[in-house]
Amino acid sequence: MKTKNISIILTAVALILSGCNNPRTSSTVTSSSIEDSTSSVVSSDSTASSVDTSSNTTTSSTTSSTTSSSNTTSNSSTPSGDPTWNINISLRGAEFRNALQTLMAGKRTRTTTYSECKSIGAKAAAYPNANSSTFVPFYHDSSRLATSGECNREHTWPNSRGTGTEGPGADPFIIRPTLTSENTDRGNKFYGTGSSEWDPASCGFEASRGESARVILYAATMYYKEGLSLSNNPGDSTSLKTMGTLSTLLAWNTTYAPTPIEIQINNYLSNQGYGRNPFVDHPEYATYIWNNSGLIGGELPPSEDDFKNGLNIESTLGNIDGKEYVIASSDSASSFSYFAMDNEAKADNLPWYIKPIACSVNNDKTKLIANNGATLKYYKFIKQSDGNYYIQSKENSKYLFGYIDGTHYSIGLGSTPTNGGSLSWNITTSSKGFVMKNAANVYLEYYNGSFCGYKNAPSVPIYLFH
Repeated sequence: MKTKNISIILTAVALILSGCNNPRTSSTVTSSSIEDSTSSVVSSDSTASSVDTSSNTTTSSTTSSTTSSSNTTSNSSTPSGDPTWNINISLRGAEFRNALQTLMAGKRTRTTTYSECKSIGAKAAAYPNANSSTFVPFYHDSSRLATSGECNREHTWPNSRGTGTEGPGADPFIIRPTLTSENTDRGNKFYGTGSSEWDPASCGFEASRGESARVILYAATMYYKEGLSLSNNPGDSTSLKTMGTLSTLLAWNTTYAPTPIEIQINNYLSNQGYGRNPFVDHPEYATYIWNNSGLIGGELPPSEDDFKNGLNIESTLGNIDGKEYVIASSDSASSFSYFAMDNEAKADNLPWYIKPIACSVNNDKTKLIANNGATLKYYKFIKQSDGNYYIQSKENSKYLFGYIDGTHYSIGLGSTPTNGGSLSWNITTSSKGFVMKNAANVYLEYYNGSFCGYKNAPSVPIYLFH
């Protein structure tokens, strides 16, 4: 009898010890942990690690060791938005960004409106539990709770810098409920610590730097086709649709691990069908896309699929006579840009250089729209008897001509050329687009961030969209 009792006791002890060693069976909840206190929203299965099935390796998030002080996990089911990212992690730069954006779009099953983002954001950041009327406002942790009356909708990527109130401007990952005074203090400044930038840590929660960085990285990936891009220049014109400061955002993303509330928001929005922020799951993905100078390897030439519902890339020289086209750069050393005759091109005021304008395809897919709302101007190519072409602006019927101005090759716009310039363009094709050169030995090109360049700048083919 004693032996039987001892056996039963030993078996019970073994079962108890087995349960203690398996954190998934623990029902202990630490009240100070956001993850634990919102178990109906957050699943540790979706935040601690994710699997890159392309490489058959499991990559642990940096949050697993820095954001969870207790070793307890929720028994709730895995979020409906799959936290794994089945992506080829050997890709870099634009190729990785493009592949990631496709996956991001695929995880989204619903969208919302700008007006609804405030209430959605409050639910996503609800504290101390998923049904609470109080929530953690952006730029804070749980030491500062708010109600909807204290906050407004913060465009983490400012409205004036290209988000608007649709698309990125109605994305609950980007539009966050923020204390009204802090939203006003920031204005539309880049994130950073310089005199012309705004530091999220100024609100008293230093780790919000990392949260802010990952929101901007998300926006620049999800909406790069809408023209959003990252920059190191806080003085950028708002029309460029840039945000940053890039090098600072990358540093913050590395320095500050995803926070508990950041993980909670990611999982809640995922469960609701709004997709996921991959940089919360995998902060290291940012270094696969950008370095401190910009997009790794530069932009890829656009594919015809980019405009399959609207504009198409021209590829045949014989087709261009009499047609109107949008001119675009193919320079891999520069960011891909479209070019337009904007309002700064006044009559015959010369010298004048064509400037890049960020833009997007409008809703009816018939034309490109510049950031200021103006229709992107087209050029008509008119073939002459000698086989060369004149390039005429649809906006004012004036012509592009090339001339030499001191040490620069320059482009002018006027009824007639000046400074010995020429209207006549010889156009040839290459594997990368069209090469255009006129009698003044001026190439129509965009090289290393400027149009035309110096005398010894190589010719860079351009694309024509129609």
